[in-house]
Amino acid sequence: MPTIRPYQAKDKENVRNVCIQTGPEKAAQEGPVRTAILTTYCDYYVECEPKNCFVIADGNDEAVGYIFCAEDYGAYYARFKKDYLPKVKGLPIPQRFECWIAGWIPRWFVKRYPAHLHIDILKDYQRQGLGSQLMDNLTAHLRSKGVPGVMLGVGSGNVKGRNFYRKYGFKEVRKLPFSVIMGLEL
Repeated sequence: MPTIRPYQAKDKENVRNVCIQTGPEKAAQEGPVRTAILTTYCDYYVECEPKNCFVIADGNDEAVGYIFCAEDYGAYYARFKKDYLPKVKGLPIPQRFECWIAGWIPRWFVKRYPAHLHIDILKDYQRQGLGSQLMDNLTAHLRSKGVPGVMLGVGSGNVKGRNFYRKYGFKEVRKLPFSVIMGLEL
């Protein structure tokens, strides 16, 4: 039976694999897309804010899903810009742009939603209520720290994802050509 628990350092490779397996097909291959995805959506969180990360652990205590969060956009972006964007400097322009834009867009909504999150679950573990349990853990954690709101970006074509977030209480804050920014007041 899967359980939700705080992220542990031993989970790093498993959560990186979840990030790749739930990302675009090209991310599965070594190369610029994989580097960009891991740099943008995984590594910062587990390396800099592991206390704001939770995992779904399977029966062998291996991570098969996660929710990552940066609780303060200002601190996140300063560190991301200094330490993580240089890691993608040599990548092709589309991948560098994806890393830059993913870190830059949240600044428009930071006053109301200073935290932002990423959540991914392997397909075999979806539709079991585990996503809601991850959200419950993270939102309780953020509330205990006095964080007033959290946001995320979801692909504009990801109808299942948008419906999940709406059901959880997120509101659409801004529609962009490629994604929708959603926020939840805590």
